[in-house]
Amino acid sequence: MTMEIRRLTSSPAQTYEIGRELASHLLAGDVVILTGSLGAGKTCLVRGIAAGLGVKGHVSSPTFTILHPHEPGDKRGVPLHHFDVYRLRDADEFVANGFDELITGDVISLIEWGDRVRIALPKEILEIAITYGEKPDERVLALRFPEYRAIVDHGGDNI
Repeated sequence: MTMEIRRLTSSPAQTYEIGRELASHLLAGDVVILTGSLGAGKTCLVRGIAAGLGVKGHVSSPTFTILHPHEPGDKRGVPLHHFDVYRLRDADEFVANGFDELITGDVISLIEWGDRVRIALPKEILEIAITYGEKPDERVLALRFPEYRAIVDHGGDNI
């Protein structure tokens, strides 16, 4: 069964902060797909997650290189693999390039446009859909995750 939590943000800074919060709940082996229109805030959220993990190096959209690996920086020592599969035709191309092998093991994988390669990914993933809200800077984040992976913030409320 899948659980869903919705969060509304009114600025890129709030989207970033949700990413920082979410980072503390991610584990080695997690695959997170991010979906949403161009400019919705996927990379902003990834920057927040990376900051929360304390990864080394600048985080930018890997649109032209598909993958940016980031060295671990927090005490957990978990590397981050940041993918942007917008330029891939389909899941077959994801597999043909060996990217499916880079999401396994002791890494956290964040895949922008991950719905394009969903069939090549493990069954149990976390999904974050980002859509535009009613106001220009508003975003609605829908976090979907397996029920056994309940995600809660420090105040006891769901993220």
